[in-house]
Amino acid sequence: MTFLYQRAIKFTKKWRSFHVSRQLTSLNGHSQSPSSRFSLSCRLFNGYRRSFNLKNNEDVVISISPKANPVQKPIGDQISLVCSVKGTSDEKPGMIWKKHDGLDRTGNVEIKKLDDYTLVLIIRNSSVDDSGVYYCHAQVGSKVYMNKMDVIVFEDIVFRDKQLHFGQVLATASVNISCEVSAKKDSVITYWTRHGKQVLDGGKYKFYNKGSILEIQNYQPEQDAGQYTCEVVHVSSGSSNTKTVTLGTAGEKNYVACHQMCNSFCSDINTRMFLNTASN
Repeated sequence: MTFLYQRAIKFTKKWRSFHVSRQLTSLNGHSQSPSSRFSLSCRLFNGYRRSFNLKNNEDVVISISPKANPVQKPIGDQISLVCSVKGTSDEKPGMIWKKHDGLDRTGNVEIKKLDDYTLVLIIRNSSVDDSGVYYCHAQVGSKVYMNKMDVIVFEDIVFRDKQLHFGQVLATASVNISCEVSAKKDSVITYWTRHGKQVLDGGKYKFYNKGSILEIQNYQPEQDAGQYTCEVVHVSSGSSNTKTVTLGTAGEKNYVACHQMCNSFCSDINTRMFLNTASN
């Protein structure tokens, strides 16, 4: 841009010394007054400057900081997005922030103008509903430039029940394991697994409170002892947390683990024998 500007200055000097002086004569061959010459010179120079600026507007850059995209923050944090425009020469851009579902949805958004080339969007006391795509638009002349930033506001998932070990459980009893969290029930999904396999509703397993409580009916130590894991996922933000609860004594857990290992080994042997027999 500096090179182009220097060329513009040189061109203007030559123009004013030669070309402009020729056009300053009247159509009747009479010289114009000094004020008329100055006025015409200004109009010609401004016309060239506008043409020069239009060419330089091709170098306009609109950027948003922070550079990390997306911006991820927990609920309640303040989020600041700074939109800057460079390369407009002397022309001041028209700038505006937009969001796909509107900036006024939560009432947490504030817009501040730092200078003619910088517009800041501030989200105070952010909520999950403030998540989304934010667009910064800048108009220079007849052209509009745009950049965007994804914002993800996630909810901290905290388990209400801190108990992780039940110890010895009486046979035939019913056991309830809680994975209830601080987040709203409708905003999360809960998955249960036992030793890597998904636990499904049915038989001796029952789910309550939208899957956040697992009930094991007719508990049998030699079958049901071991580790039960729940993963709670926030639907909107994708944030998650995991909790593992252990049932039974050390001896009961070891018995179940050994029994499962033997079953897995025997199943693997039977599968291999079947495949060998089929191939022969």
